[in-house]
Amino acid sequence: MNTAKKLQQVLNIQEKVVLICKEQFIDVNISNRLNTYFGLNVIKEDDFELGLDRIKGLVPKMVVIDIDGLPQDSVKRIYRIIYHLQIPCLIISSQTDILNHLRSKFDTRYLSFLPKAVLNTLFNETTSLLLNKVTSTAKLKQRIRSAADYKHHLTTYLLATLLFIEPAIKVLYLKFQTDFSFELIFKTIFSMEGFLANFEFWALFPLAGYALLSVRSWSFLFFIGIQTYALFSYFTYEPFTWPYVAKSPHLSSSLMLTLNTALVLYFLVPEHLRPYWNRTRLIWRDTTRFATVLRAKMKKDQQILETTITNISETGAYFTTKESFQIGNKLDLEIDIDGSTKMFNVIIRREQDTAHLSYKGYGVEFLNLSKLDKKILKTFVSTLTTRLQ
Repeated sequence: MNTAKKLQQVLNIQEKVVLICKEQFIDVNISNRLNTYFGLNVIKEDDFELGLDRIKGLVPKMVVIDIDGLPQDSVKRIYRIIYHLQIPCLIISSQTDILNHLRSKFDTRYLSFLPKAVLNTLFNETTSLLLNKVTSTAKLKQRIRSAADYKHHLTTYLLATLLFIEPAIKVLYLKFQTDFSFELIFKTIFSMEGFLANFEFWALFPLAGYALLSVRSWSFLFFIGIQTYALFSYFTYEPFTWPYVAKSPHLSSSLMLTLNTALVLYFLVPEHLRPYWNRTRLIWRDTTRFATVLRAKMKKDQQILETTITNISETGAYFTTKESFQIGNKLDLEIDIDGSTKMFNVIIRREQDTAHLSYKGYGVEFLNLSKLDKKILKTFVSTLTTRLQ
């Protein structure tokens, strides 16, 4: 095999970077660094429109763009593309004030900014940090942060507050029932022996309150487990034992039992359970997406609309259209997969801008997949090579 063919094979194996830049010196400087230090194959374009076409066609590992001389609308277009494809993008410019403005204006999850004045000294470090932003671990952390940002209903906060102060309620109830001094009450409480007794008195319900407010992979099952244990403790109460020291549980215990039952019933309502179920499932489900070009049809108000699926995973897909949908809308999506047509029921989960102002992008989740449908999707996705996340 001759040298030219060997070189071509190496270039085909190397991951690609699209560099959009008109200055030859900057062009050569960045290309050499990306190739030498990061082992990346640089695809260079000095025309902005051709550069965008390259990005959409190649779905490169990274994009570097010199924005000097570009109108602001061009930066917005590149921003929409990289967020759709989830590609890290390094924006360089000789004007530091413009870079600072963009940094404050845009979500920097996939963006980094570098003034040309420090290009020689900070390019390698900045590029390394940028590429680390889009690793699988970084994306998982982002999902967890998004889940933690969920805002609860006021009712949830009120219920959680009661759970947090439940130990104080027991102390006050003992004070009311016995008329003992607080010193004597606390001395008696602290005389309890055994970890379990102390845990039940001080920590059981506050932990339930924390689980109620937390949207984590464990929080819902942990919360229901605590409520089930509280019911068990109530019905297996032994006379004259802590925390009530009476023949049967006092009124405060009955009130807490009522509260526990109300909390469990609260989570039987789908609206209240859905945030916990959906968000914990979002954190851990396999959302690896791959670029593709699939013709598809969807139905809206008895009208058949054609679209193109530009990326797909085993659990969802993404398409662009001029039509408007709302988050939560359900659609029938007909997709041509490997020469056969499959009909999927989907729900709109997210909406985002695209590089074309007249189009919107929609991420959908497949609903009620049969075992056969799951197998077909898994087999098809496994044949795709251009991974987006």
